[in-house]
Amino acid sequence: MNIFEKIIEKIFIKGTAKSVIGLGITTTIGYGTLYYSISIMSEEISSYFTWSKSFIFGILSLGILLGGLIAPIVGKILDKHGARWIMSFGSLFCALGLVLLAYVQTKFQFIFAILFLEMVSVLVLYEAAFVAFSQLAGVKARLPIVQITLMAGFASTIFWPLITYLLTVFTWREVYQLLALFHIFIALPIHFFVLKPNMLLDNSLFEDKNFTDCICLEGKQKKNSLIVLAIAFSLLAIPITAMQTQFLAIFKGFGMEAATTVALGALIGPSQVVARVTELSFAKRISPLFTAISSTFLMFFGLIALILSGYDYLVALLFVLLYGAGQGLSDIVRGTLPLYLFGNDGYGKTIGKLNLFRLIVTSMVPFGFAFVLENFGVKIATIGLISVTLIAVLLLLSIKNSVKGVKIEA
Repeated sequence: MNIFEKIIEKIFIKGTAKSVIGLGITTTIGYGTLYYSISIMSEEISSYFTWSKSFIFGILSLGILLGGLIAPIVGKILDKHGARWIMSFGSLFCALGLVLLAYVQTKFQFIFAILFLEMVSVLVLYEAAFVAFSQLAGVKARLPIVQITLMAGFASTIFWPLITYLLTVFTWREVYQLLALFHIFIALPIHFFVLKPNMLLDNSLFEDKNFTDCICLEGKQKKNSLIVLAIAFSLLAIPITAMQTQFLAIFKGFGMEAATTVALGALIGPSQVVARVTELSFAKRISPLFTAISSTFLMFFGLIALILSGYDYLVALLFVLLYGAGQGLSDIVRGTLPLYLFGNDGYGKTIGKLNLFRLIVTSMVPFGFAFVLENFGVKIATIGLISVTLIAVLLLLSIKNSVKGVKIEA
């Protein structure tokens, strides 16, 4: 065994290195082109067609809702057939959706393109990748899930400045065409050639016994915890979606210039990565439930810093660092906490259910938050984000109290 192989063995769970690196790249592309692009491109589309932001984000909301409704079906298909073909077709469909957006001329065409794109996006983002790792590594999937989110944490850092630059050289239509090429020439080959057609499910092959793997709740306790977790995840989706789609508008409301806002937004990625590296370093000592509570507290305190920011760039930076760290950990938690609480048996179905409720709530955010911003101002809108984040903290604490004393299964 050479030095390179020894390093790989130390860093990755056996058999997951190629999948972690590959899906880290594809999810970075997915979030960068499908989500982080919206904040910037919506400005271009609104100006070009003189369409209201309420219309644009209203259609986006409907698209996210439809994506949520098909999420449980996608989860079952992933459980049955594995992630290779599903994510490969997802790359093709996402490229097609971006091309459709590039050629829209009417509201009807825009509505169709956005609805289609949001529905197929569930095939290539975190939840699909998390199911792939649960099939590849079973209840040991926590480590590859952390690793993939570590890489994808650079999505905003890469794509916000990249898209901003591309718009100085190309039209918004041409930029959408370029973003489609990322899915065709990078994501598609990775999904097809890196993911295995038959997934490994024998957890006995993994030697690392130090990870707290699963408390595997059953019966009524499982049902109750699943409901509470679904509500908590849904509430946390509100500030996350608001920031992904309205980051520029929020900071404009607090008196920040566009260039400063883009620079601050680019720092969210590195703060996510730092938080994820910290999680990776202490993963053997802390449970995913502790990470979930910590991440939500970080987002809560970050939002408090945001409402105090005004024209103070240092306080705005504090928000970016705290919020970015919290969001970075929350992305991990979406994959690791259900695995920790309920195990990998039917994991795709479980993720699908959680994603259904999360995306239903998420679907209301782009339009609802834009409406609140326009009619009540940025401070009232931010207070709303603080409130729902606090409720999510309390719900996660209730889960922690309800599972005290439950034995961990390795």
